[in-house]
Formats: sequence, structure tokens, C-alpha cells
Amino acid sequence: MHYVRLLRPAKIQSSTEGLTISLLFTITTDLGDSFLCPEDGPIDIIVAPVDPAASPVDSASVLLRGKQVCKYKWKAGMRILDAKVKLRPGLKKETVNCKFAIYPAQQRLRDTSTPLGALPVADVLPWRVDTNGKIRMGVIMPATFEFVNGICAPVSVRTLALGPGHYINDSGGGRILNLQFEEEIGESIARHIWDAGLVTSAYLADACSSPESIRELFPIERERFNVLELGSGVGILGITIASVLPKAAAAQGQTLIEAKVLLTDLDEAEERARSNIARGKATLGLGSVDGADVAIEYENLDWDEGCDDRFGPLAAATPWDLVVLSDCTYNVDSLPSLVGTLSALHAAKEQHYGAEAVKSSVLLATKPRHSSEQALFGLLKDQSWMYRVVKEIPLPKIGEEDEVVQIYILERGGRVV
Repeated sequence: MHYVRLLRPAKIQSSTEGLTISLLFTITTDLGDSFLCPEDGPIDIIVAPVDPAASPVDSASVLLRGKQVCKYKWKAGMRILDAKVKLRPGLKKETVNCKFAIYPAQQRLRDTSTPLGALPVADVLPWRVDTNGKIRMGVIMPATFEFVNGICAPVSVRTLALGPGHYINDSGGGRILNLQFEEEIGESIARHIWDAGLVTSAYLADACSSPESIRELFPIERERFNVLELGSGVGILGITIASVLPKAAAAQGQTLIEAKVLLTDLDEAEERARSNIARGKATLGLGSVDGADVAIEYENLDWDEGCDDRFGPLAAATPWDLVVLSDCTYNVDSLPSLVGTLSALHAAKEQHYGAEAVKSSVLLATKPRHSSEQALFGLLKDQSWMYRVVKEIPLPKIGEEDEVVQIYILERGGRVV
């Protein structure tokens, strides 16, 4: 996959000809290690206002008269695109309150209930992609940015459209749940969405329509279910899980009345994770999803402390039904602490129930990047963890070799409680 990424906050500049938005962005892979290189010709990139209701003036009239979008071309060999978006004459900078989306024209939405700048789950999963050959070549994730009183917010936003049937009290299954996630603006790869988290989130949302598929990932057998995420980053996987848990339970014939999802990471991830949790709660509706009380919380957790059984009060208070993590195996030096933390969580669960045969389950999603990551599985085996691949999802990339996201289930112990 590739991602539209702003390199700095957009700026509104004044001249004798009026106001112009100066927009500097790139299109790269999740780690920023390669730029989009379309071999079959340039890709049209659209910059367009998103929502008219957000501005004192109609957003459609923010652009020059007669223009609803601005189109640019991303060509092979490009590293950045310096776009100039001319605004209509007569506007004052301080009156510009508007969101803009940057997205590839090839992914022009076919469902009007999905907003511009959103990535539908169906465009991520190969078996859901329609006959659009260009999308089959690979996906570019859009980004949105927002001006408030003429000043660009310091974050960009990614939107994942989960599909019909995921919205609170949506008895007809027609509305689409759109989850939003803030990212840092700039070249740093920290506090950004990465491939495995995005693809796994899409897969979980899709799998809720299949009792067999979702039961293998989330075997929900009671009316309460608790999930702990390690290395949550901006929170895309954990927040998506919180949004789909009631539907996942219903697919298994269960009525979920209470669930908890706890995101954990290092302290530098806390601000963005908490902000995205707040966005998620606002979208889901006061913490209630389809009648279930779904709590989403955050707590700092360093694996170097976790492997020594040192957890914060939230992580320590609950015997977790499922632990999840994505994009966490690329740093080989951290793998011993990661596996140690998983084992410490298992030991805490045994202590809580007073039974050595208690079973712990972990969902691990990864996009293999280098062979050294295989060290993880030796460490897991040494600490009595069993593991299996439950899904491999092809990940096409425009102009590059295809990759794959692997979803594993890790298990330790024997008795489910």
C-alpha cells in the first residue's frame, strides 16, 4: 500500500491575486522507505473540499468559480508534490473553516454515504475489490486536513469506512461507520498507521459477516469480553475492534452487554492514542455500540517493564480474554521483552483464576519485512507458546512487488475460562 502524507501543515498564502493554499505532500509506503512509482503512467490526485457544513461560506464555493476539485498528477520518479490550490476571490483567510481531502481519482467513491477522503474496507481486501483494475493494482490511502479560522490543524486524518451494518442502532444495515484516526504531520514514521494494522482492521470488520471466520479470531462465549492491545500506536486496530465487537458476538450467537478494549504503548504515543479514542467514542456514541457498553481506554506500557510483571493499574486489573498487536515485530531487539510481556500477562491470568491450565490467546498481525523477524517464533516456542497462521492477505503495491499481511493466533495453556 501507499499513503498520502503531508510533509508540513498546509498554509494559506495571500497575494494580489487572492488566497492560495500551499500544500506539500508525498505518497510513500507505510515506513516511508519508498515513493509511489506508477509504471503505467501518471496517477491523478484530487484535492477537494469535504463538507460544506463546516464553513461559514459554502465549501463548494471555497475554490475558484466553477471548480469543485483540483487535479494534480503524480508521476514516476516524484518524491514530493507542491500543490497550489487557488481559492475564490473575496475570501478572507480567517473565514476559511473547511476540511480538504487528498485522494487518488482511481479510488473515486462509488458509495455516496462514504465521505471523500475515506478508504472503504472493500478496497483493501482482494476478495472485496470490484472490477476496477486500477484498484486491483494497489491502494493509496487518502488523507484529510482541516483549516480552523484559516490555520491548518497540526494533524492529518485517515478515515476507514467499515461498511454497512456496523453503525449503532442501524437496524437496516444501510449506514456506514467511518472511523477517523489522527496522524502526525511530517516525515517521521512514528504515530502513523502502518499496513498490518490497517489491513487487519479491514479484515476484522469484513469477517464479522462470517461466523466461522470471526469465531477463529474472537471466540466470544460470554456476555463480557476484554481485549488488551500492545504497541497500539495511533490506535487503529484497538478502536476498530471496539467498534466491531458487538457484531462479532452476534455472529456467534452471543449478546454482548459489556466489553473493554485497553490500548497500551510507550508514553510518546499517548497523546495521539487518547485523541483517537475520543474520536472513536464520539463516532460510536457515548461508549455504547449496538446496546453493548464498550469501554475504550489507554494506558502506558513499556515491554521492558511488562516482562518483569510490572503493569499499570488498568492492565493489571483484568484477566484479558484476548491480547492483540500489529506491526510490532520489525524491531528485533524488542522481541524478548515483547514475548516476556505476553508470558507475564498469561501468568497474571493464571493467578487471577487460580488455575495453571488457563488458556491465553493472542492475535498477532504482521507484514514480514526482513528475515530476522523470524527470531520471534523461536522465542515463543521457548516460552511454551503455540502459534499458527489463520489468514494471509495479499497486499498489492503499485509499481512494486506485492507483499502480504499475516495474521497469527498464539496460544498458551489449555483451559478456557
